[in-house]
Amino acid sequence: MIDIKKCELLTIVPQVYKQDIATQVTSYALNKTARMLFKMIDMSSVYAAIDILPEQIIDLLAEELRAQYYDTSLPENGKKEAVKKALPWHCRAGTVSAVTELTDLIWISDNAAVEEWFNYSAAPYLFRVILEAGVPIEEKKIDDFLAALQKVKNTRSHLDAIVFKRKINSTLYVGTTVRSHGNIIITDVWKDEYRMNEQMYYGISAECAIRRIRIREE
Repeated sequence: MIDIKKCELLTIVPQVYKQDIATQVTSYALNKTARMLFKMIDMSSVYAAIDILPEQIIDLLAEELRAQYYDTSLPENGKKEAVKKALPWHCRAGTVSAVTELTDLIWISDNAAVEEWFNYSAAPYLFRVILEAGVPIEEKKIDDFLAALQKVKNTRSHLDAIVFKRKINSTLYVGTTVRSHGNIIITDVWKDEYRMNEQMYYGISAECAIRRIRIREE
């Protein structure tokens, strides 16, 4: 089977014409023109061809689709992901899954969790975002997240907090000590008295911490 995108005129003409200079030149010109047209055809589908669109068109497409989390300073891959998710997020605006996907996109995480007020001790219609250990705390990302969140969450719900989990590796030391002392008294009747006081001390110390950023909406 011949791939039309790779096919040239010389591959389909009779052998006698393949040595003709005019045929060779025509084949070359048609091949260049066909490649240019095929490239334009691939990009004509726009939304279905986001991965191959140039960055300038991605910027225009984001404006047209009103992409919730989009910034021209994003890397090209980040821009494409934001545009791809724009329509699904519009369809699922106000749901927990949309907020979770937004969180994963901004912090490049696959384990973000969104807890609603009835899953932890909080006032009605509050929710919090919990990020996995190791996610960096960056003020710009927090600001970007808050701005995009207004376009994704439902109106009645309000962000209670963003929780950044941290793992702390520490060494646990356990120690014991015994102290004893006594007196031995020898009398003429060979009566022995021995008294010993013993005291034992032990201690355990461990420390851990979780950094929590609380954000209240006015």
